[in-house]
Amino acid sequence: MMNTMIPLTIANTLDQTNKQRIEANANQTLKSVIQKQNLAPRGQFDVYDQSGKVISNDVASQHRDRTVYVGVAKVAGGSVATSDFKQLSTGFPSIRHINQYSSNNQVGAFVVNLPGVVSFNDRSQMFYTVMVDARSFPELPSAYVLAPSCNQIEHSNIYEGKVFAVAPNKIVCAICTGSTFHEQWYSSIQDSNLTSSMKLGMYLDHLIHVLKNPNPDDPAREV
Repeated sequence: MMNTMIPLTIANTLDQTNKQRIEANANQTLKSVIQKQNLAPRGQFDVYDQSGKVISNDVASQHRDRTVYVGVAKVAGGSVATSDFKQLSTGFPSIRHINQYSSNNQVGAFVVNLPGVVSFNDRSQMFYTVMVDARSFPELPSAYVLAPSCNQIEHSNIYEGKVFAVAPNKIVCAICTGSTFHEQWYSSIQDSNLTSSMKLGMYLDHLIHVLKNPNPDDPAREV
């Protein structure tokens, strides 16, 4: 007799190393499968395929033996024009948009690998995987470290881990960009004639400066 249960692998859109193998009823929608398995994030969520397409209402039998991705609900648009976002890839080749915060025309949040050092006392070079929330751009974006994990971070200007609205099912660590840059952004950058890609480039360059130059005199965490 043919097994009517459908094997699926469930992954998180922000932490794709966190995967769970389950079996689901063939005619259940993927969204109801996630809810029944208690794998849904807090708040509204959607289910995505590997390309970022929303498949929440597909039934399990359409995705036998595949990996599906659970994340916050798809939004209609973002805050940075896709054309401006693409211009950043020249200087930041690792940059990639987050599907559920983006559309064909706009990007609201993205992930990028940025260089830095371990800490003020340990100048070993390393890369931080950073998520940038630009949904309110040209307001000052916010940045959060996805990797290394919060308990491995020794950098004095990265806050302790918390849950934020942009990643409601994951603990991440915000990066402190400092009051001086905050004032500079709103006094001279935000309303300047610079293109959006140039403004975002300046923001990412500042993040790199912070990550490469820990300031223990203005700590965001105890190290």
